[in-house]
Amino acid sequence: MTRTWQIPVYAHREEMPYVTGERSYPPPDPSVGGGMMARMAGLYPRGPIDITGRVQPLPADGSIPVLPGWRWIHTPGHTQGHVSLFRPLDRVLIAGDAFCTTKQESFFAVASQRPELHGPPAYFTTDWDAARNSVHSLAALLPAFVAPGHGQPMAGDGTLRALQQLAMRFDAVARPEQGRYVTG
Repeated sequence: MTRTWQIPVYAHREEMPYVTGERSYPPPDPSVGGGMMARMAGLYPRGPIDITGRVQPLPADGSIPVLPGWRWIHTPGHTQGHVSLFRPLDRVLIAGDAFCTTKQESFFAVASQRPELHGPPAYFTTDWDAARNSVHSLAALLPAFVAPGHGQPMAGDGTLRALQQLAMRFDAVARPEQGRYVTG
């Protein structure tokens, strides 16, 4: 698709091995609990993909060459090189998988798409301390509008409060009690 549409692809330097065919993503963790989606995690693709020649590293200054006014923020946890995008002008945040607005582990929550803030998809999050720190960083931006990789976009006063609550209570409400990547 990138070749057909002639679109540039940018990735964080820590994400490059996964998009240049060098490495597969770590195995999922279906033991995190939470429902059928987590139990099915072993069926989801985890790469590697190879878009060598079409992917470029993101500039170190946080800019995004094709999106003036936007900046990228390194938000590891879900993956080592995960980034979120932020436009300060109107405080729009594209969170990717740093957090979700649906409980991604639950088939019923995914099917209903009722917007409510949750941590990143637990079955594919490998560093819970980094994930918590990333949510703190994103909450500190005071976004007015959030668009996650999973779930519906959200806006309004309740959205910022919910994100701040998620940041403050991350370990209690987002970090699984058990799992392959759960420590401490």
